[in-house]
Amino acid sequence: MHITRINLTNYRNIRSWVVEPHRSLTVFLGPNAAGKTNTIEAIQVACTGTSFRKPAWSELVQWGEPASQITVEADGETPGVSTTLVVGVDGQRVWKLNGVKKRSAAAATRFVPVVVFTPDDLAMVKGPAEQRRSNLDALGEQLSPVYGALRRDYMRVVRQRNALLREEATPTELEPWDVQVITLGARLHTHRRRLLSRVAGYLTPTYHELSKGESLGIRMVDRCGVGETPIDKEVSNDVVVERLRRELARRMSDEHLRKVTLVGPHRDDIEFTINGAEARPFASQGQQRTIALAWKLAEVRVVNTVLMKTPVLLLDDVMSELDQDRRAALTGLIQQDIQTFVTTTNTGYFDPELLDQATVLKVGLGS
Repeated sequence: MHITRINLTNYRNIRSWVVEPHRSLTVFLGPNAAGKTNTIEAIQVACTGTSFRKPAWSELVQWGEPASQITVEADGETPGVSTTLVVGVDGQRVWKLNGVKKRSAAAATRFVPVVVFTPDDLAMVKGPAEQRRSNLDALGEQLSPVYGALRRDYMRVVRQRNALLREEATPTELEPWDVQVITLGARLHTHRRRLLSRVAGYLTPTYHELSKGESLGIRMVDRCGVGETPIDKEVSNDVVVERLRRELARRMSDEHLRKVTLVGPHRDDIEFTINGAEARPFASQGQQRTIALAWKLAEVRVVNTVLMKTPVLLLDDVMSELDQDRRAALTGLIQQDIQTFVTTTNTGYFDPELLDQATVLKVGLGS
């Protein structure tokens, strides 16, 4: 599927803007704070219901205006049939798909999958564990509504259990929440492990190619009591349930002392190795960026395989952060019939022949 039209009204600093993008490459060119990233974000919000910036929804409305609106049109899977999604933000969110109001973002989105690559992703190797989990979970939620619902339900349970721990609840009062941490947590960990295995299947050969021969390893460092199990080895839900039960019992006194849930997939991490050495303390900046790029290229392949759709690629000012070889790798992906939206302050990072075939839109303050 391809996005054919974007209409933004009172979205952040954009009062009104209509974009008819290229089927291949659309470049948003302009100075910082002009609205380039806002446009990329709006596409992601419409297509996934989330934003890589993690804003409060009120922040999406232009100052002084009562509401904002995003309209995205895309050609459908059936030739000649288009899909229109409207997202309205006015203190609450209103979703309409082909004119029909939907009860939630999950019911309206996912018709156009997206892969987002921002400068923050370049720090995923040495950044906090939450960044790596979020990258994986954002992919999982696009691939399956079950994954997203499971993650949201589990995190609600953890927040409630943390509140009870802060109130010094008794073991009896915690028991119903322990059961939910175990049952939902085991399912989430199992889904996440399977998804990571899928990503790794494309990530490791892609990194090997981009790095000209280096070997990338990837493993899950879990907090569910499973231990260091190769991610390509299936671990049953029943096994994770039992390990979580044991780990919760073992860490009970620590949790009461620290007043927070220490056990479960909300504390899982992903660890990379390069030629057998841990990447987090030892990887060079170039190696870190190669891992991040390879990860995004792997996401595209996973979406293609699972959903049988080519995702839209959103690149927010990353070309300036990559060297010539890594930019060439991204350019190669763009040339494989994947619709791409890029923000930049300088078109010098692009092959002139590629730009000749693209739509370049100048973005200025007040667009």
